[in-house]
Amino acid sequence: MRAARRIGLLTALAVLAGACGDGSTEVGSPPAALVSVSMPVDTIATGESIDPPIAVRVEDALGNPVEGAPVRFNIVRGDGELSPSVAVAGEDGLAESVYRAGPTPGEAEIRVDIPSAANVAPLHFLVLAVTADTVRLSLVEGDGQRAEAGSQLPLAFSIRAETTNGVAAGGVQVAFRAAALNEDPVEPREPPEAPPEAPPEVAGVPVEPPGGPAEVAGSPGASSGASSGALTHDIVVTDADGLGQAVFTLGLEPGEYRVDVFATGGVYSDTVSFTATALEAVDGLVQLDSVGNGRLAAGARAVLFGRGFSAVADDNQVRIEGERAPVVSSTGTELTIEVPAFSETCLPQREVGVRVLVGPEYSNGLRLSIDPAERLVDLDVGEALTLRGPVEVECVHFPPGEMGREFRLIIGNTGRVAARRLPMRVTTRTPANMSGEGPPTEITPAPIGADLEQAALEALGVDAGIRSRTLGRLVESGIAPFRAADPLPGIEVAGVGDTLDYFFPVGPERVADCADLTRPLRGAVRAVGERVLLVEDLSAPPGGPGTEEWLALAAELDRTVLPVTTSYFGPLEDIDRNGRVVVLFTPAVNGLDGETGVGGFSLPADLAASGRGGEGTPEPAGEICPASNEAEIIYSVSADPEGSVGRAIPTESLLRNAPVLVAHELQHLISVGRRALHSSMGFAAAEEVWLDEALSGLAEEVAGLTALELGVGGGLTFDQVSDTPERLEIFDTYLRRNFLNLGLYMLGTAGAPTIPQADPEGVGSLQMRGFGWFLLRWLADRAGGDERAFFRSAASGGQNHARGIANLERVTGSEWADILAGVSVALALDAAGDAEAGAEADPDPAAEVAEETGVAPPPDPATWNLRDVFASLDRGVDAPAFPSTGFSLRAERLEFETRVMEIDVGPSNVQYFSLASEADAPALSISIRMGSGAAPGETAEPQITIVRTR
Repeated sequence: MRAARRIGLLTALAVLAGACGDGSTEVGSPPAALVSVSMPVDTIATGESIDPPIAVRVEDALGNPVEGAPVRFNIVRGDGELSPSVAVAGEDGLAESVYRAGPTPGEAEIRVDIPSAANVAPLHFLVLAVTADTVRLSLVEGDGQRAEAGSQLPLAFSIRAETTNGVAAGGVQVAFRAAALNEDPVEPREPPEAPPEAPPEVAGVPVEPPGGPAEVAGSPGASSGASSGALTHDIVVTDADGLGQAVFTLGLEPGEYRVDVFATGGVYSDTVSFTATALEAVDGLVQLDSVGNGRLAAGARAVLFGRGFSAVADDNQVRIEGERAPVVSSTGTELTIEVPAFSETCLPQREVGVRVLVGPEYSNGLRLSIDPAERLVDLDVGEALTLRGPVEVECVHFPPGEMGREFRLIIGNTGRVAARRLPMRVTTRTPANMSGEGPPTEITPAPIGADLEQAALEALGVDAGIRSRTLGRLVESGIAPFRAADPLPGIEVAGVGDTLDYFFPVGPERVADCADLTRPLRGAVRAVGERVLLVEDLSAPPGGPGTEEWLALAAELDRTVLPVTTSYFGPLEDIDRNGRVVVLFTPAVNGLDGETGVGGFSLPADLAASGRGGEGTPEPAGEICPASNEAEIIYSVSADPEGSVGRAIPTESLLRNAPVLVAHELQHLISVGRRALHSSMGFAAAEEVWLDEALSGLAEEVAGLTALELGVGGGLTFDQVSDTPERLEIFDTYLRRNFLNLGLYMLGTAGAPTIPQADPEGVGSLQMRGFGWFLLRWLADRAGGDERAFFRSAASGGQNHARGIANLERVTGSEWADILAGVSVALALDAAGDAEAGAEADPDPAAEVAEETGVAPPPDPATWNLRDVFASLDRGVDAPAFPSTGFSLRAERLEFETRVMEIDVGPSNVQYFSLASEADAPALSISIRMGSGAAPGETAEPQITIVRTR
């Protein structure tokens, strides 16, 4: 393959040379351009050199080669070496440099430029170094040790991996396999002529191809037991020097032991073996008796007591789990040492072997518990702990437990940029196997069922992005909002039967076009309320509401929806000065129906300056929107019992759904009016789509609670909102959709859109709304007091019209990371079941605390008892309903075992884990690093919240 590439390069150079004709090659011609001759991307094995080299051609302004120009080759990212780092262009303008990859897999970026010619644009080349497919292993240290049976050897079994050309091979997975006594050695394996396809995996552990060992390190029982001994690591990954090591604990039986070592993970090697001898006892001149406090602490000082030590500190060598512990001071019977920090890997609380060596003499070994240097989780039931940032999440420890415990681990990305995802590698380790280097298991949310998705989309029934798309177009076009120069007197309100003309600038693309005046419509006033004007398009299909039904609808809106919505979010700007919001029922909305139903919407374009009649002149100056109606209007579908325009819409369905539509859209009109009409930013001051939709979801909820004559707080149950058929219908109309949306969000918390800049539409739009509604409900319940002031402030954004996350931080006085942690814990504590279907429900943490302390828990400040409501929805009530999701928060179940997982968490998203143990569980460490295995960068914003539930 490389020969073919070399021929291709020479051919390319010949063509270039021929194309130059008799062009100037005079030394010193001014360089004007660098032309790439090599491929922009190459792939080689670690330690190898690319062939052919990286080559560029220096040209002048006419495309002729320039001789003598100094060309610099520089590695700006990654490892490796370049030779030469500066090359002088030859007669043909060609300059070359050979890149040699470092020992560790990864990507290197090489920048090529001409330092003396700043006008010449640099070139960039990428080289990907991959693990060598065949390596040689050799023993470095630790072979042939002797110690008492059952003790840990003082020296680690250390190996070195090299490529076939003798270069250190980093990034190679190497397996250590402890052999039982008297087991035949593993036959060395010769590398195949051509590597076969990658071996399959079983339970995340690679299976060796035919000819390899019968039992793979990392499988149950491969490295533990009295007969074969135990290893601290079943699999290690070699470092940049090709080195890897594991510490061996001898079995309980005296005799000879062997540990076989071989490459795994698709890399082939011979098999090398360490041997060790287990003795009945060690009875030498050096004796180790005890350690002060009876245990060790990583990174701290400790005092060893015994006899036979040297009074010269440097003559004593202390080994703890294979690591050398510096001796600070010594006497014949006492040594003060620095315990190794073991900081390179997040190792759990465990027992380690300690041994003293004085010259050729070595002591007996002690097994002592060592406490890690990092944070130890010590929580009571119901308590939570949040760790934030790359440093704090890198290593967390759970101590061993005498009794059963259960935790929820919430790993999140607190980033605020909607497009910045955070891939993370989560590793759990136990003392039995501290490797954490095997192939990771990818944790992804289960797909939402097709039936549920279809039903959810059919029930969308809101603006489906029309409002947010229109708002985006207004901002992009610089459209100015309506601003009257002076307060204007009120106008005479239209009466029943009067006709009114409106523009309807929304076409099939579902966005309002300010220049579109081609779809005017005329409507008749059907009812005039104190706060609402109901208008029906004259072209509406027959069979719609009658006079009494129109009057009853206006009365209901005046009685419940309008008062509660304005008390929560503020009054309308009322730019048309009629003191009312117009609800326009038109088949033009019916005609927009598609796969996602459109029940109605409001248009921020109606609050723009139209330029008609000289009123509302933009100040400061901006573009006008001729299609603006200069009025607060909510557009609704018309009744269409026969489905003559789109889907059939019975009159009773229209009348039932109109109030919730008005509550939802009225919040949008209030918010955008208070912001756009009073800010120099105009429509750019409008609330971000995710939070605006959350506020409108909250408007639906409080309107429904008002209709039910219920207040907030108190932990409402499903029975309280469904004890009569009439109340159940109110719940279905106003409230059920918020619970469905929350259920959809909980089905995929790590990837659901939570803070998008535009409406994601489809199921993603519903997930966004579910997250936002519950977030606001939780914040208001947590704040207490009169929540109406909270929401009025949030709707306006305050004096500076804050938006999105900044707005919530303003009204709560809390940082976003704390808000995200708190709402995630609230869901975790409300979770009604484990990830497996049919699992027993989690115990109520508050009830457990009450039982243990004998003190009754305080009244529930939450408005909803989510457990009860979702459980009731799950039983399938006799009411118009979406397919039930149950309490769908699913947590990936963890055990107290070694495991490597990969998760990809979106911005302001979390991934839930459930960590449960029975009595006498071992210690566990959890580390969070980037998906590549590297430590999180400074710009990453990981967070882990741990809450104890049992």
